[in-house]
Amino acid sequence: MNNYEFNTKSTYYVPPQAPKNRKILNMNKKDLSFLLVFFASIFIFIDFAVMHGFNSGFTISFFIIFVVFTAYLWNKSIKVSAFSYICGILSLAGAATFTLSRDIFVNFIMVFLVTALFSIYICGISDTFRNNEGSFKMLGDLICGTIISPFTNISDVNYSLNKSISKNKRLLYVIIGFAVSVPVLLVIIPLLVSSDAAFQGLINTIARNIGIYIADAFISILFIPYVFSYAFSKKNNLKTGSEVFAKSKKSFRFSPSAVSTTFLCVISVTYLVYLFSQLAYFFSAFSGILPEGYEYTASVYARRGFFEMFAICVINIAIISLTNIATKRDGANKISKPLKAAEFFISMFSIVLLTTAMSKMSLNIEIFGLSKYRLLVSIFMVMLLVIILFFVIHIFFPKVKYMQPIIIFCSVLFIVCAFADMDSVVAKYNVNAYSNNEIETVDVSYLNNLSDSAVPYIIELANDKNEEVAQQAKNCILYRVEYDYGENFTLSENGVLECNGIGDLREFNFVKKLSNKMICDYYNSLPEDMRNIHNAYSYDEDYVYGEY
Repeated sequence: MNNYEFNTKSTYYVPPQAPKNRKILNMNKKDLSFLLVFFASIFIFIDFAVMHGFNSGFTISFFIIFVVFTAYLWNKSIKVSAFSYICGILSLAGAATFTLSRDIFVNFIMVFLVTALFSIYICGISDTFRNNEGSFKMLGDLICGTIISPFTNISDVNYSLNKSISKNKRLLYVIIGFAVSVPVLLVIIPLLVSSDAAFQGLINTIARNIGIYIADAFISILFIPYVFSYAFSKKNNLKTGSEVFAKSKKSFRFSPSAVSTTFLCVISVTYLVYLFSQLAYFFSAFSGILPEGYEYTASVYARRGFFEMFAICVINIAIISLTNIATKRDGANKISKPLKAAEFFISMFSIVLLTTAMSKMSLNIEIFGLSKYRLLVSIFMVMLLVIILFFVIHIFFPKVKYMQPIIIFCSVLFIVCAFADMDSVVAKYNVNAYSNNEIETVDVSYLNNLSDSAVPYIIELANDKNEEVAQQAKNCILYRVEYDYGENFTLSENGVLECNGIGDLREFNFVKKLSNKMICDYYNSLPEDMRNIHNAYSYDEDYVYGEY
């Protein structure tokens, strides 16, 4: 009879399976302590930013997360680059814009920008860059270190964490003590509520929001394994998956130089033909190229071909990047001169297209006015121009760190524009251009669809000499009073409109507070009969936009 067979009953038992080999990672008291700190910071972020809008709550919670991660990962022995420090500072500056403006689209982009800059900062202070910080390969470190690594290591981290908690009797005692205190608090708290009005108000506030707090805690529990795995992986320099980029530089280079050069030359010839066709605009000898009946006006020039030019520039950057990655090098690890020449021509052609597109956009703004969309596209065109210029430098000087200046420049440009408040810039430009007769009309309804930053300029239009424009602007202000009445505005007993208090610090926004005050001042300056007119047109959008 062997160890697993009993002949008397002819019974067979499955041999015990050996437990799966898991890597047990060393966790110290700092790791266990910061587990609770990470949970608290996640809870604050969910409650402050997600549950109460991306206003000052996002700024406060991000600053807390920044401090927590810095305290956990800081190591004096690591020499952190200036680039990483700059990215950290820029991430804080980007987070601060949520308190100052209420532009939903810009805030949406800013969330991703702040996250990327913060990830660079974390890689820098934890010394987890596997690739050159000045190369495009650093993007692999960011993606792998932020998405792949935490999930790859999460099993080992959680397994080691459970082992460490089971061995740490002090932490176990704390958990037991917390559990024992719950039934006692259920008796004490009602007695304290009955004894003091202030404490009763506090408990009532907590009770009203208990559902939100439970949701915050539940979401935090879902995210804590990822966050702790991410932080622990950075602290202990665990594998991220981006090592493949550092170890296999040559494995991506499969294309012979002749193939890449021919490919780019064919594209270059096409671009030359395009440049030749442009002579029709300047020389009568080539005018036959233009379609019959074509009328060359500023309006047609401003509208036609802009998006196509912008798309071609983006495609050209992708083509040059992929060609550089895929092309085999010579003995000196350099690309051939013909290939450099082709890449240089396509880059310069992209610059010509981009400057043409920028001139089209400038003319478009002069004729039709400024919009947030046109402003954003203009900003992205400037970014694209800078990227192409650094690509040109990289073609001839491949050792130059081009990714760092690109990231810093583009981040600074967008954050500065966010601080300037794009909606405010758009509204100010259009109102000033209309007042100076640079544009024939001003779209009041469009300004009203912008964020609260446009309110000062709508009020300015309410006093315009054009009665139709003034009436539309006035209707917009009265509509805002009606729409936000009770939440942001209340009428006193003597009929004076007053701004409600901040209420919740997590929802505070500087632009919102300023615009509400200006609306109150304007409303209270109106004659009494005009102040009551909004009651007759409650929520009437046709009236607001001047259809009456």
